[in-house]
Amino acid sequence: MSQSGRILIIGCGELGSRHLQAVSALGEVAEIEVVDPAPDRLETGRTRVAQVEDRNPKIRYQWLPTLDDASREGDLCVVATQADVRCSIVRDVADRSSYRQFLLEKIVAQSIEDYDDLLALARTRGLAVWVNCKKRGHEAHRRVKARLNPDLPLILSVIGGNHGLATQGVHAADLFAFYDGTNRIDGGEVHVDSVLHPTKRGPDVLELSGTLNGRSEKGSRFFLSLDGSHRAPPVFSVVSDVYRAVVDDMTRSFYESAAESGWQWSQVPYNQDLKVSTMTRSFARDILGTGECELPTLEECRPAHDFILTVLQPHFSRLIGRALDRSPVT
Repeated sequence: MSQSGRILIIGCGELGSRHLQAVSALGEVAEIEVVDPAPDRLETGRTRVAQVEDRNPKIRYQWLPTLDDASREGDLCVVATQADVRCSIVRDVADRSSYRQFLLEKIVAQSIEDYDDLLALARTRGLAVWVNCKKRGHEAHRRVKARLNPDLPLILSVIGGNHGLATQGVHAADLFAFYDGTNRIDGGEVHVDSVLHPTKRGPDVLELSGTLNGRSEKGSRFFLSLDGSHRAPPVFSVVSDVYRAVVDDMTRSFYESAAESGWQWSQVPYNQDLKVSTMTRSFARDILGTGECELPTLEECRPAHDFILTVLQPHFSRLIGRALDRSPVT
């Protein structure tokens, strides 16, 4: 693709500015428009663009306070706002412009009803929407997937600290759906700690810790347990009757063993960077060039969102002390 692409980034906080760094290195991009009403976040974006060592110097940048100031035509829209407005922003962009390709931060929506409304909009308008559950696009997790027998059940356990049954949970549940190939995760036993964890995203955005269980139709099992009292990074462990693996994305460690070799462990090189500022480069390049990428589509990511939002909403209601129709997550 020649250098003619225009990318719109809405939301330039911690994740939005990392997406910005990623696309700033692409030779296919001619212009990037960044929308955020907060001047300090736009300044963060400028600072982080300057940190990109291999930045494409020909890219033109527009730093805009409102969506109304953005161009009406473009090739890829990245929405990295908070979840409470993410769906409405996609609708606004689709209504007012020619953008038909979207990359959304997770969690896509605070309720599965809002998620399904967005899914219906995408189908009606012919929008191509991907969700940044990037683990399934990483070479380590794709290697695990390739070595599992698709006809047989597996067990995925995700254990760590760093409370975040919602945000960490969507990543983990989507990885389970990816490994298993399921389009539905049924909920099982749940133990949620009686603590509402504050977040850096404001007083109305909360998190939970505890333990969740899920199951697929073919009998695969999913176990997620996050301890809110410490920050140990989660470890992913996969077991089947012919293959097992342990992946620690934080320390870039990957071990596997197989029945055919007597279950002896061997270390696998972990080469690919999992950072948003790196992985979005390949995702965006593929979208601009082929209209496809290794991220889950909005439809493919629905099982993870349905499972996490459906399981956690009653616990948010219980701990907040009133009935909620959505989960107050980012």
